[in-house]
Amino acid sequence: MTLVVITLFAFAGTRSFNKAMKENLDLLRTPHEQMSYPELGDKFQSLAKQNKNRYEPLYYAAYCYILGSWSIENPTEKTDLLNKAKTEIEKALVLSPKNDELLVLEAFYYQAMIMVNPRLYGQSYSGKAASLLSEAQKINPENPRAAFLMAQNVYYTPSEYGGGKEKALPLFAKASLLFENQDSSDFLNPVWGAKTNNEMYRKCSY
Repeated sequence: MTLVVITLFAFAGTRSFNKAMKENLDLLRTPHEQMSYPELGDKFQSLAKQNKNRYEPLYYAAYCYILGSWSIENPTEKTDLLNKAKTEIEKALVLSPKNDELLVLEAFYYQAMIMVNPRLYGQSYSGKAASLLSEAQKINPENPRAAFLMAQNVYYTPSEYGGGKEKALPLFAKASLLFENQDSSDFLNPVWGAKTNNEMYRKCSY
């Protein structure tokens, strides 16, 4: 009887978690003009506190904070929000080490940090992002976000250092194929990046 009760509680907890995650992910994946990514990130963060053994809400909290940082002009405020993202990523990596999607997200964080001060952070953080993306691709060569962000890294690297749109074009093309075949059977799986990748591919084609 005790085992049955425990099992029922576990099932109810999982169902409640999935319901809350789906509601938040529906908001994230259908953005509107009044969308506040930091507020949505806080919702995922709250869900993470209630489900301390799950890395997914930490992942999406960090992702929302990174997205929110793009619209902030003040360097201090931008850095503060990105620091929140880094904290969530570090917590998630404790729960799920060597997770290729988390490594990609950490690389995305460093790419966002470059925008705080490109002159100060450009070279070092671009290198950190590239290293993380390379590690993610070794773990999962089929990860489309790893290929996409690697292409972006190359695109924004000056041509004299081996970057530029001509070098990035085949990488965006590779990412496009990977996006077409990505596993979206589990709603918790990340699916972002395809639209921007295709836009960058077209941009590099001209």
